[in-house]
This record gives sequence, structure tokens and C-alpha cells, in this order.
Amino acid sequence: MKAAQRSKAILHLLIEGDSVENNYSAYIPELRLGAIGDTLEEVKENALALAQMETERLRKNLEANNYLKIEKIEIEL
Repeated sequence: MKAAQRSKAILHLLIEGDSVENNYSAYIPELRLGAIGDTLEEVKENALALAQMETERLRKNLEANNYLKIEKIEIEL
């Protein structure tokens, strides 16, 4: 089996502090994922781990499913 070529992606991480809960929440819109953490560092680490798990799951689904494909498109504004 041919090894999948790995590439890098830049994802946006939206972080919001919650003064009531005294923690932080993060959202990755490209993957529709959210994470929480007690500190900025922890929420970033949690979001990164979650993004890595999700992209690995997507990669496995792509390899197993010939009908699923991800492509990049560009539009001019």
C-alpha cells in the first residue's frame, strides 16, 4: 500500500475567555471543533490534539472510501 503524502494546513483558532467559569474555550471553524482549558496554554494544547485526532480520522476515511474526496478551490472576490 502506498503511504499517504502528508501536508500541512493552516487552521484558525478562535479563543474566548470565560470570566464566570474561569476558563477558556477555543473553536476551529474549518473542522467545526471546540475545546476548553483552564489556561490559554491548555486550551491551545487541547485544540491541537483534537485537530490532530480529527484530521487522522478524516485521512483514514479518505483512504477507505473512494467516494469521499477533499479538494481545494479558489474564488476571486
